[in-house]
Amino acid sequence: MSDRRKDQSDRSGTESGGSARALGTRDRLLRAAMDLFAEQGYRKTTIGEIEARAGLAPRSGALYQYFASKEEVLRAGIERHIEQLSVLTSALDLLPLADLRSEIILLGRWNLQDLNRREPLYRLVRQEGEVVPGLLDQLREAVHDNPHRRIAEWISRSAEAAGSTHVDAEALALIIAGSMGHYRTLESIYGRKPLDIDDERFLATWVEVCIAIAQHFGLDAARESTYGRDGFPRPDPPRSAGGEDSAHARDT
Repeated sequence: MSDRRKDQSDRSGTESGGSARALGTRDRLLRAAMDLFAEQGYRKTTIGEIEARAGLAPRSGALYQYFASKEEVLRAGIERHIEQLSVLTSALDLLPLADLRSEIILLGRWNLQDLNRREPLYRLVRQEGEVVPGLLDQLREAVHDNPHRRIAEWISRSAEAAGSTHVDAEALALIIAGSMGHYRTLESIYGRKPLDIDDERFLATWVEVCIAIAQHFGLDAARESTYGRDGFPRPDPPRSAGGEDSAHARDT
């Protein structure tokens, strides 16, 4: 390799390595800042603390190589959270299923998990919602309005398929999803399950309440479920030696 080509290769490698290191440092700063904001609040967190948590020398000015201010760090961290949430597959993307009960169980399990993922943003809303201009509106849309709107669309589709009218889908979405949000909020605030009710126990009753609501509004909730009451798929029916379902064999 000629000296000139080697010099170009070395310089290219140095530049790409420097970019990778810069990206890694920026990521560490973002993670450190969002963790500290959630733990002790935006106002109480200093630039030096963020740098120290990221493994950098505190008050060295390292953060300002990547962000203009602490507010910019907060905005970048929130935008990253929102992007991560938006690319996650929603349970609603897997619908429709064989019956309404199965759909409600799937939706409930997904929503409980999704609330865990959204918890850092919920905490920011509660603690720092108005600390940055425009931040509260951005968080409300991403954390609350958009998920509730998607659930309302699912309710509307279910009502339309059942030929049911006079269903306030948006209000119902707030009711059925809001109960789960309240459950997770109490857990977050007090550090324990409300009334020591675990997720499975909560989900089982939540599903029955949703079914009752669906029946009240005339939605089709009477079909045989492919899921058991525990939220897991029922086993396939046993087969006879001849390969036919045993139930079918008995009928014939």
